This record gives sequence, structure tokens and C-alpha cells, in this order.
Amino acid sequence: MAYRIQQFLLILIGLVSLISSPFIAHADEEDGDVEIKPIIVVEPDSKQREAYEAQIDDEFLEVGGYIGIIAIEDFSSSVVYGVKGSFHATEDFFLQFNYGQAEAGRSAAEDIFLEKNESIIKDRNYKYYNLLVGYNLFPGETFVTQDLTFNSAFYLVGGAGNTEFADDNHFTLTFGSGYRIILKDWLTFNMDVRDHIFEAEIGPSKKYTHNLEFTTGLTAFF
Repeated sequence: MAYRIQQFLLILIGLVSLISSPFIAHADEEDGDVEIKPIIVVEPDSKQREAYEAQIDDEFLEVGGYIGIIAIEDFSSSVVYGVKGSFHATEDFFLQFNYGQAEAGRSAAEDIFLEKNESIIKDRNYKYYNLLVGYNLFPGETFVTQDLTFNSAFYLVGGAGNTEFADDNHFTLTFGSGYRIILKDWLTFNMDVRDHIFEAEIGPSKKYTHNLEFTTGLTAFF
């Protein structure tokens, strides 16, 4: 019995040796072909990019001009231009004075019912001035390129003034909004939308008119 067990163990060891020898040889061949490559460590770029941001220093007076389009109710749209000045009382609030003028075009009723040289009003000059209170609602930044950034702000305005039109003066309420981009420490670019509301009597009817104005302009700080 003991002799048979010894023979069985010898046969088992021999079979294991025959089966494992090809794998050992293949592993040795692969180990001989292994090439150890150096590990390349990529370090992040720690250099901080410099972005230009124009900021207003201590100036609080802003003066400039604007030009755009005004849609005078019952008349065609006209070019409007003017000047404005602002006093920045705080970082959020400012007072703004505006003076603008335009020349009203012909109305649809005039083109239909009147001759070319006839008009329902004598004076087509449209002039206004107002004093508005402004509030910087969303101050932020405008990214032009990766390295060029401008400070900016979205603001609301509201106030009152006077409009001279059709040989009469009209008390006017003005409401609107605007967007300011600070190009330099002293120079800004502005885009504004305004609604001038007043009661007018043009022709046989008297009504409140809404006169929408869209302008762009440049202002300087002092």
C-alpha cells in the first residue's frame, strides 16, 4: 500500500512539472522583453494669468453724450442725440440729468389724409430734459477675451422732467434701464432704453403717449 502511494505521488509531481514548464518558459521570455520606462510627471502651470480690469477710482462725476433712435408715438422714428451728466452719490445710487432733442417725422394720418406740405402740428422739434434716480442692480464683469475683462453694471432709472413738442410743454415721467461698461478708469460705454410718458393733445384727441428711446454713448469720469 505504501509503495502504491509513493508511485502515485511521483506520477503527480511529474505531471505537474510537465504542465507548468511551458508557462514558466513563456513567462521568462516575456520577462526578458519587459522594458522599464521612466515615469514622466507633468507639473501644472502655476503661472497666474493677468487679466485687465478697468475700475473707477475715486471719481463721482460722469459727463458725456449719446445718440440713438426715438419712436415718437403717432409719428415715425427719428434720430435723437443729447448730453447727460451723473452724480454717483454711493456705489449703488446715482442722480442723472439728461437733455436731448430730435425732429419728429410725419405721421401715418398726415400721409393718408393731408397733402405733402400740410401738417397737423406747426413745430416738429422734440426737446426734453429730465432728472433721474439710478440704481446699479447687477454689477459684474464683461469678458471680451481670456485676458481682457471689463467691469460693468446693469442699472435702472426713473424720474421726471419736461418735453417740448407740438408748440407745448408736457410734464414727463421717464423710466428705463441701461448697461454700463467701464473701458478705462475714466471712460465708459453706455446703452440705454427709456420710455418718456406724457399727456399730449395732437389733433382732436388728448391722450398719454409712450415715446420709446434707444441710445448708446460715451461718458467720462472726473
